[in-house]
Amino acid sequence: MRDVRKLALMILAPIAAGWAIPAQAQTEFSGAGETSEIHCDGGSVHVEGADNTLTIHGPCKSLSVAGASNRITIDLAAQSAIRVEGADNEIRWSAPGAARPKLSVTGAGNRISRRP
Repeated sequence: MRDVRKLALMILAPIAAGWAIPAQAQTEFSGAGETSEIHCDGGSVHVEGADNTLTIHGPCKSLSVAGASNRITIDLAAQSAIRVEGADNEIRWSAPGAARPKLSVTGAGNRISRRP
């Protein structure tokens, strides 16, 4: 019985001490005609607006874009996703090794490509 209690304490103590998976950051950008650098630090980035030029440093888990004519360069994590709703957005991405993001694209004239 004593060994069972000891084992239970070994399992439950880290949980009670607050060991948890850290929440991933969500970065929001909204604007028009702006040039900016963003750091996502392993989280997600949501962009709304038009005619923006953004450089996003990562690694980022996801990028969502709602708007038109944005020019975005982004560093992605190995398992990542890009979602675009709008028109004429250009997204150039990089990811480790042969990793490729999951893509969801709605709208006309959007261009998404791996950056050399």
